[in-house]
Amino acid sequence: MPHSSSSSWSFIRRVFVQALVVSVIPVASALAQEAPYVRVTREESVIRQFRAGPVEPVMRAPRGTVFEVVHTRGDRYVHREDNWYWVLLPPDSWGTQRMGWVAGSDVESAPAPPRPAPPPAVTRSTVSPPAAPAPAPAEAPKPVPAAAPAPKPPVEPVVSEVILHFEFNKSDLTAEARARLDDAVATLKASGQGDMSFALEGHADWTGPEAYNDKLGEARAETVRRHLAEQHQIAADKVSLVSFGESKPAASNDTREGRAQNRRVVIKVGA
Repeated sequence: MPHSSSSSWSFIRRVFVQALVVSVIPVASALAQEAPYVRVTREESVIRQFRAGPVEPVMRAPRGTVFEVVHTRGDRYVHREDNWYWVLLPPDSWGTQRMGWVAGSDVESAPAPPRPAPPPAVTRSTVSPPAAPAPAPAEAPKPVPAAAPAPKPPVEPVVSEVILHFEFNKSDLTAEARARLDDAVATLKASGQGDMSFALEGHADWTGPEAYNDKLGEARAETVRRHLAEQHQIAADKVSLVSFGESKPAASNDTREGRAQNRRVVIKVGA
C-alpha cells in the first residue's frame, strides 16, 4: 500500500507540472512578441471600416503593404486566417489618421519596418570676425538726424488662449468646439485684432500606442488649422501647429474625466 500511495502522488505532481507549463506558454509568447505588424499577401486586400457587411472600403492595399496592428480579434498570440486585425492606415488627404479591419486570410505576420535613420549632426564652424577697417580721415560734423519714434509695445489680444476638447479617438471638431472657436475669432475681429497669429498644440490621452497618439494630436491640430483657413480666411503664415501626443496631460489619465480633459487642442493667440 505505501508503494501505491507514492505512485499516486508522483502521477499527480507530473500532471500538475504539465498543466503549469501549458498555461505559461501563451503568456511567454505574448511577452516575447514585439509590436505586432502584418503584411498583405494577396494581390490586393480590401481594408474595411467594419469586419462584415456591405460597407464602402476604407482603402485597397497592394501585396507587400505592412500595417501596424492596434487590436486583434481572434487569437492574439498566433496568426490565423480567421483572425481580424484593426490596423493603422496612412493619413487621408487632410492629414486625418485612419484605421480599419483587415482579414487574417489576406495577411501574414511581419517584422517591424526599419526606423528612419536620424539626420546627420550639423557641425557649426567658427568664423572669425572681419578685421576692423582703418579709421577714415576726419570730416566736418554732419547734422544729427531726428530720433526715430519709439516702437509701440505689443498689443495684448482680447483672447489669449482657447481650449477645444475632442471625442475619444476622433479628430473632428464637435459642435461645442466649433462654436467656441468661432466665438473666439469673432471676438478678435470685433476688437480690431483680426490679424493675430495662432499657435496650435495637439494633445491626446494615453490610450493606445504612443506613436499613434502623436499622430492623433497632429490630426486634431490640423483640423483646427483647416477650419481657421476655410471658415475665417486665416492665412497659412499666421498659423503654426505642433503635436505633443500623450506627453503633456492636463489631468490624470487614470480617470475617465481626466482622459476627456487630455483629448484637446490648445490655441495660443499672439500679435
